[in-house]
Amino acid sequence: MECPKCQGLMQEKVYGSRIKIKRCENCQGLFIRPEMLEEMLDEWMSDVLLDTGSVKVGRHFDRVDDIDCPACHIRMDKIVDEKQTHIWLESCSECDGLFFDAGEFTDLKYVTILDFFRDILKGKRPVD
Repeated sequence: MECPKCQGLMQEKVYGSRIKIKRCENCQGLFIRPEMLEEMLDEWMSDVLLDTGSVKVGRHFDRVDDIDCPACHIRMDKIVDEKQTHIWLESCSECDGLFFDAGEFTDLKYVTILDFFRDILKGKRPVD
């Protein structure tokens, strides 16, 4: 499988007995099936062991738009996480696969105080 962002090789990575994803050996982007995403969000240390790429590299490749799903080869939709609106990722309407640039999964997994204030400044959260 070829990475839709940098054309590197996507290799299968396994964590525990249930989690299997694809990670680019070049840009460290992650291709994750929806059922694996829930497992990863619940699993301790999944971010540290699977989302190993540089955030700086991830930000660079986040600018690459209009990518095709590495599994279905159809155009992926750019979506925003509704809880952390600064996180943009790609979603396949055919297989529901998700592509995360390096560092995006870790960011998604942990809501920080910075995320809270960022959303307040953007008017996304009410101030009591």
